[in-house]
Amino acid sequence: MLDLGAQKRSAKMIVVGLITAGIFATTAVDGTAQPDPAVEADPTTPRPPFEFPPADEALLDEIQLGCWNYFLNEVDPITLMVLDRTDTNVISVAGVGFQLTALTIADERGWLAPGLAEIMTSNILRSLRDEPSNRVRGLFYHYLEPGTAKPSQDGYEEVVSTIDTALLFAGLLTASAHFGGEIGDIADQLVAEGDWASFKLGNAVDPTIRGFISLGWEDKGDVPFEQGLLPFAWADAGDEQRLTAFLAAAAPNKAFRVPIHEYYRLRRTLGTTDNGDTIAWFPWSGALFTAFFSHCWIDYASRGADNPAAFGIANRPGIDWWENSRRTAVMHRDRSIANPAGLTGFGPFAWGLSASDGEGRYIVPGMFPQLSNGQFGQPGFDHLVLQPADNWEDGTLAPYTAGSTIVFEPQNAVFALRFYRQLAQSLAPALWDDPAAGGYGFADSFRFGPNGTVEWVASDRVAIDAGPMLIMIENARSRFVWNTFESHPYIRAVRRLNPVNRTEGQLRRGTNPAVTTEQEREPR
Repeated sequence: MLDLGAQKRSAKMIVVGLITAGIFATTAVDGTAQPDPAVEADPTTPRPPFEFPPADEALLDEIQLGCWNYFLNEVDPITLMVLDRTDTNVISVAGVGFQLTALTIADERGWLAPGLAEIMTSNILRSLRDEPSNRVRGLFYHYLEPGTAKPSQDGYEEVVSTIDTALLFAGLLTASAHFGGEIGDIADQLVAEGDWASFKLGNAVDPTIRGFISLGWEDKGDVPFEQGLLPFAWADAGDEQRLTAFLAAAAPNKAFRVPIHEYYRLRRTLGTTDNGDTIAWFPWSGALFTAFFSHCWIDYASRGADNPAAFGIANRPGIDWWENSRRTAVMHRDRSIANPAGLTGFGPFAWGLSASDGEGRYIVPGMFPQLSNGQFGQPGFDHLVLQPADNWEDGTLAPYTAGSTIVFEPQNAVFALRFYRQLAQSLAPALWDDPAAGGYGFADSFRFGPNGTVEWVASDRVAIDAGPMLIMIENARSRFVWNTFESHPYIRAVRRLNPVNRTEGQLRRGTNPAVTTEQEREPR
């Protein structure tokens, strides 16, 4: 396994241009000093990319290939867009965002014949572009109809979704940066048409969410557009909120853009984990995916604590979001070891609660820190005052949960993935479908029985669960998706808003102690 005690300082910064220019500033343009951050990593904490021993590399190869097989095979034969899950005939644009990113990984790793990933991506993008009914003011309906790419009436909602559009746009920008050419032209056009500014709740009844981006819009007939906006906002600095606000700030059309200070205005509620660490947490859900979705694309690992004050936003403590997610993952594992709910199977190798299939329904379990007494600013406007209880549901575990934390806690993530793989070999064959034979690797989720056996395994696979595990493993190994996404001109333009003062070696890169060369692995 990965020995994090034997780390060496990186020989050079990775993707120097991305490290030396960014919105995650430590010093404002005018020289304003950053206040002491609330979440800041020990400078010796290793960050990706990590080197893994050969046996672990082989396991990660298998898992990534299984995830990729889903995005290759579970597709609509007309549009080539991935289906939301294996038992449905509906497309989620969030799943398509993960699929477009998966296609870049498949192309980079040679899982497809040369040129095939580009052909598939082009077909998907043309299908999205050529059916204008699937979007309103450039933002997309959550669910689309296979064959036509029109809005679907078979999903659980008929809503233009800002977060699902953000996930789609992240995939579009990654595909654009990787493939370029016509794919880049179409992808950039689709992203440029997104009018994020019109989705702001400028007249919200609740003053604490006024001006933030609405969760979405639904067609209410012949009424002004604003009346169709959902009265709920992305107002807290959770993972989905930050991704949405970040991409809204990256809009190339200034009239459609939401200013970057709105990203920093997202409320930051502080909590304390079981081992005394401070984290900023999302009070509305304790699902672990709320700590890693944005990290699939945004390279928080190369930046320390941010500085909202540099953008004129008071009462927002500086947060190192990579370290924040690492601490959140540790909290999930620690509490699974403590196992206060007394559920069978939870422990150091089986841990993490997140959204997944449960028996008979989709579930969203989660864990929460203790609300901190040391908040900043005014309740409601600057932070929330809530203390939700942990929700263990029925003890369902989803392998992608711990697996997707590999960019934060590589050793513990691989321990969990290896345990689940061994579990499939000994007690639960249905938990694993051989990728070498075209299978999808891990099942979406499973549950232990009271006697320690596995009593239930999900029959479906889900795109938005397979996607993050595939991408996060890739970033942990190579930083490929981070480097690709952040090379796009729209993202570079946002990064240039403020400099980052980083010196070589301030952030440490993870290595395999068996590697004897002084040179770190280069990004792919």
